[in-house]
Amino acid sequence: MNPYKKQDLKKFIESIPQDVVDEKTRLQDEENKRVYAEFINGLKNGTCFLCNEKMDEFVESKPCFHWFTYPTGIKKKFFKKYLENPIGFFQLDSYFRWLANTEKPIGNINDLKDETSKTSYLETTYKYKNIEWAFSIGHTDVEGHKNSAVGEIPHYHIQMKVDNRIFLKFNDYHIPFSDGDLFTIELFEQASDKVKMGHSFGHGMSILEDEENLEIFDDAMQITDDVENAPFNRQTMIQAPEGQTISGELIQQAMEESKRTKKPIGKIMQRLMSDAKVVTIISPGEGVPKMAKRGGKK
Repeated sequence: MNPYKKQDLKKFIESIPQDVVDEKTRLQDEENKRVYAEFINGLKNGTCFLCNEKMDEFVESKPCFHWFTYPTGIKKKFFKKYLENPIGFFQLDSYFRWLANTEKPIGNINDLKDETSKTSYLETTYKYKNIEWAFSIGHTDVEGHKNSAVGEIPHYHIQMKVDNRIFLKFNDYHIPFSDGDLFTIELFEQASDKVKMGHSFGHGMSILEDEENLEIFDDAMQITDDVENAPFNRQTMIQAPEGQTISGELIQQAMEESKRTKKPIGKIMQRLMSDAKVVTIISPGEGVPKMAKRGGKK
């Protein structure tokens, strides 16, 4: 049971003056930028910004998030003691997001709500180099399995693949939520209209599910020949005004401009035929990792 359910967190949030909220938001943004800079500098030097050890090495006595990057010599047995204790779900989520986005922004993170199972509270899959991580949190995981010898306290599950082979299975560990995790979860439950989860430097494909972002993405899109790794798929349907047709010359002009500028043909046609009816659909591309699923959860 989440102890924060007994507290009125929405009332607490509403009691904070707006100027205080704005100042704390500003300070948090600055802190996020500072920590992210340390993270990037560490990666460039091959050093973990959390424990200061080499990213491709691990010290058994110093458990760290960078163990999930499969450093030389790491074995599954080393995770047992590490994952029996809270390690901070939201912090680990940010770590995976940052790693994934250093390789391919947005397209390496599948956090689409449309692809999340109805039986799940949360599902996210991340890809980084030859590694894939996936979180799975069932609705009963959030509360803990009542009268169960395993997973009685609120927890989450993780899967890790290396070279497409499972290294950690979803049901290997019931990782306890930290106190901070439980507070955050309950805060979202009680005051989702007052607080939002931001992903500084860690946005995934769910950004497409916010209509306010679609126009920004549409303007920035470029075509690529590497379809298999493309993060987005853009489809445009154009209907000429009544009584008119779309000429072959206009299509040829759009194709030539697209080849030269790397802009989608549909975007160019939309400009050339401003009076036409245009419908554009932006969806995840073939390069986005498939959402990993955990069987048997409730």
